[in-house]
Amino acid sequence: MKKYTVLGILLFSIVLSNCIILNPIGLNSGREKGSEAADRIVNAAILSDLINSSLFIGRAQISILSLIADDVASVDPSKYYIKSTVDECVDEITGFRGFLFGSFIANILSCGNLETDGVILGDPLPRL
Repeated sequence: MKKYTVLGILLFSIVLSNCIILNPIGLNSGREKGSEAADRIVNAAILSDLINSSLFIGRAQISILSLIADDVASVDPSKYYIKSTVDECVDEITGFRGFLFGSFIANILSCGNLETDGVILGDPLPRL
C-alpha cells in the first residue's frame, strides 16, 4: 500500500510540473519551428500591408519592411518558439493594431515577447 501511495504522489507531482519540465527540455506539443514562425510573421506583415494600401491608396503594394518582418521580430530559424506567442504576434499584425499603425510598428510592439522553447536540449531531442 505504501508503494502505491509513493507512486501516486510521484505521478501527481510529475503531472503538476509538466510545463516546468517539458518546456525547457523541448518536449512540449505547443511549439513551432523558427522557420515556420518567420514565414507566418512575414506573411502576416505582407497581408497587413496589402490590405492597408488597398484601402488607403487604392492599389496594392507592400513595403520593404514587411519583407524583413522576421528579422525585426528577432526570429532565429533554427530555434523553436511557443506557438501561442507566435499566434499572438500574427494576430496583432493582422488585427486592429496592424491596421491602425501598419505592419512594421505592430511587429515592433507585439513580437518582442516571442518565447523560445527547448533551451536545454535544443532541437526536439539531442542527436546521438
